[in-house]
Amino acid sequence: MKALLFISLFLIVIFVNSCLTYHIVEYTIDFAGNFDSGKITVTYTDIRSSETEEEKQKADFDELIQLYQEDKFLLDQVEEGVYVQERKLYEKDGSIIGSYSGIIQKVMIDDSELKVRNDERYILLDISPAERIETNGKIFRSENNALLVWPKDQKHLTIKKTVQDYDKIGFSIIDYYHEWKK
Repeated sequence: MKALLFISLFLIVIFVNSCLTYHIVEYTIDFAGNFDSGKITVTYTDIRSSETEEEKQKADFDELIQLYQEDKFLLDQVEEGVYVQERKLYEKDGSIIGSYSGIIQKVMIDDSELKVRNDERYILLDISPAERIETNGKIFRSENNALLVWPKDQKHLTIKKTVQDYDKIGFSIIDYYHEWKK
């Protein structure tokens, strides 16, 4: 539950308080030993601003940089049960990529907890019709939800959400990244 809160808080900090958006978010979860802990890596591909004004786009970029540099983010996540071990912000193929990884006890994604029942692990996610979802498990999808299911003993889980028609909703902030990297 705490790890889910971490991911949810991370998303809220990045994508609600500011107007940042992303094309793809990938979650990789590797459970240790008896599944009581593990490691999560979350990667956001092609982070952009949904703002049309350059001043607001710059403010969005500045907020992204603060998230990746400040210790407060790390301390907040410890309180939520996630020990963040690494944060990265880099450019790949002309896009901004952001990722973080850390140790978790439970998996939470978008306010949904990964649960175990009847020898299966599952999570129910809200998915808009504009999103595509992929996993190394099974997907049962309705118009606004996706139920993802894995065998109970599977230790490596992946989830990938892709926003369709992404170019229509975001504006590149890569120039601000280039300025920042100088």
